[in-house]
Amino acid sequence: MGNILELKDVELIYHSPQSETHALEKLSFQVENGEFVSIVGPSGCGKTTLLSLIAGILKPTSGKITISGKHISADASQTGYMFQRDNLFEWLNIWKNVTLGLGFKKRFTNENKDYANNLLNKYGLKDFKSHYPSQLSGGMRQRVALIRTLSLRPKLLLLDEPFSALDYQTRLAVQDDVHAIIKNEQKTAILVTHDIGEAIALSSKIIVLTSRPATVKNIINLDFDKNLTPFERRKNIKFNEYFNQIWSELDS
Repeated sequence: MGNILELKDVELIYHSPQSETHALEKLSFQVENGEFVSIVGPSGCGKTTLLSLIAGILKPTSGKITISGKHISADASQTGYMFQRDNLFEWLNIWKNVTLGLGFKKRFTNENKDYANNLLNKYGLKDFKSHYPSQLSGGMRQRVALIRTLSLRPKLLLLDEPFSALDYQTRLAVQDDVHAIIKNEQKTAILVTHDIGEAIALSSKIIVLTSRPATVKNIINLDFDKNLTPFERRKNIKFNEYFNQIWSELDS
């Protein structure tokens, strides 16, 4: 399949007039095309900071990050970022929210508009294009946020706890939705989460980080039937085995 993302010996040190904070240390891993990778670790270890580095928002102090063999600063448009909240603009309808990024990046072509429109049609939002975010459920809003990100055709999706603002029942349903869309669109995704169960339900691989300064403690490749939905994985006997393994990694 080949690697789409590679981090090699990445370090990040924050400097201030009073002190310096060593956030990441000699951090290395690869992500293959089509993988869904989750990153877990102790609270405050730098998981979101790591996403910011991959997105090109921050620059590493040392080390190298490449996407499709290119340094991330050379083409930051290869990544699409989904935040903890959907960040939809309440005064814009769904169509304008979805195509807003295309306008900002001056990519509002007929081809890209058709692509965005097809995504809305394909994933159950055909009749809601003229609606406003306040008229949608939390799950539908998150689907819109994902489609807005996909409309820019990123090679790599970065998901920063995108389900954390949802109630538990909605969260489980939306995880199934988001996972299915990402799988159908053949995208590569990296999820940062505090929720071990969420990571196991969604991922093909889980990267466990140490406490700060964070480095890779373990990489766990998950072996589930590829046809299982995230919800169905939770009922599989392997789910508890993986949960106990990761909990042990984080607790040691």
